[in-house]
Amino acid sequence: MRHELLISAGPGEWRAAWLEGGVAVELHVERGDAPPAGGIHLGRVVRLVAGLDAALVDIGAERPGFLPLRPGAAADLTEGARVVVQIRREAQRGKGALLSTRIAARDGSVDPARLAALAAGNEPPAQLDPTPGFAAALALRLPGVPEGIRADDRRLLRELHDRFPTAEISHRGVEEWPIDLDVQFDAALASTLAVPGGGSLHIEETRAAVLIDVDSGTPETGSPQRAALAVNRAAAQTIARQLRLRQLGGGIIVDFVGLDGRHPRERVRQEMAAALAADPAQPEVLGWTRLGHLEIVRPRRGRPLSEAMLEPHGARKSAAALAFEALRRLYREARAAPAANWRLVAAPAVAAALHGPAWGALHALETRLGRRIAVVARGGGDISPFDIEKL
Repeated sequence: MRHELLISAGPGEWRAAWLEGGVAVELHVERGDAPPAGGIHLGRVVRLVAGLDAALVDIGAERPGFLPLRPGAAADLTEGARVVVQIRREAQRGKGALLSTRIAARDGSVDPARLAALAAGNEPPAQLDPTPGFAAALALRLPGVPEGIRADDRRLLRELHDRFPTAEISHRGVEEWPIDLDVQFDAALASTLAVPGGGSLHIEETRAAVLIDVDSGTPETGSPQRAALAVNRAAAQTIARQLRLRQLGGGIIVDFVGLDGRHPRERVRQEMAAALAADPAQPEVLGWTRLGHLEIVRPRRGRPLSEAMLEPHGARKSAAALAFEALRRLYREARAAPAANWRLVAAPAVAAALHGPAWGALHALETRLGRRIAVVARGGGDISPFDIEKL
């Protein structure tokens, strides 16, 4: 099965799809704002938490990372101490990254002597390995090494060649891609989606667990029990795909359409386990609860797609995601009209994000175009998040 990576680059943001056999199975967003699992950092201890046998370590992220300490190890660390750590789990849901002082090389390429030299020559916080960059961060998030990479911007090719030297890398416009990346992202961010053959899924992410409800719809023929089993088996395939696409992890509770008898429920459990078997995260089906829900646990490693794209506890795109989307769209239009001047008229929250988390991307786009981009916050009740105006 061929593994391929598609990358759509916008100012300050890459959106990527990992394809297996021509089908998108993982979606990623890279903005350089969340250090991925596997990265090695020189950090500084900002606080020792004796009650938890842990230290909080500044690695340059928004929140300090959490470093569990082995018994007695706290005596070797003091507040302000330098420490080399590796991210085991990316920061997510308001929690800092989980760190470890045990360095595990993903591909056997980490040289302890090189790390020691890098640590000695830097002041914390500093990223030691890999070298900072979007391609390097994306490589850590992927389940393997792609055989082929298609990027929609020629400027990415050198960085991609450096990071993926064995891959076939080419510049191809999105119109030549086998999938529509925007459609894939929109579908993976939707809270409700259809199940092939009938029925629907509703996915809700909470701090404690991911809740999934299967709805059978209104079958027109056949017995209710047979229809329920058919919908549940089809839903199991869809659930497995969505868990991986959306990067969902932790406890997952599925409320399938009700079934009478142990045998039909066992068939659904087996279908769910088989659908999850190809997932590299190795999720586990724990079984049925007394309330009739199926429990699944999928290890957390990276942040969910929704955390990068949606408002907290909501289904709407975040102001930051919309700001990067506006810059991406403006860049595409500017490539078709390189001599034009541009103005972004945006909702107040999006305009604030363009001068906040997306400011560096806005400035980089202005530098690339050789002209200033006017950003205007619109008033009134206009529901459009942004408009691009050619002056």
